[in-house]
Amino acid sequence: MIELEDNIKYFITKEIQDGSVVYVYLTNVNDVNDFCIRKTNESREELKELDSVEEFKYALKVYQNNMD
Repeated sequence: MIELEDNIKYFITKEIQDGSVVYVYLTNVNDVNDFCIRKTNESREELKELDSVEEFKYALKVYQNNMD
């Protein structure tokens, strides 16, 4: 479990490495309909916000492709 900048606690539901980026998929512990995606590098020391809407869409596609 991790607490983000919005002071809400999230479960880490999945981590997917894509090249040197690791996408971290998070779900609000109090509302499963509330989710977000962050990224980190292979060290997994710091979570960062995604850079753009395009990167968010790409991270969703990475998740979808990983489900196959």
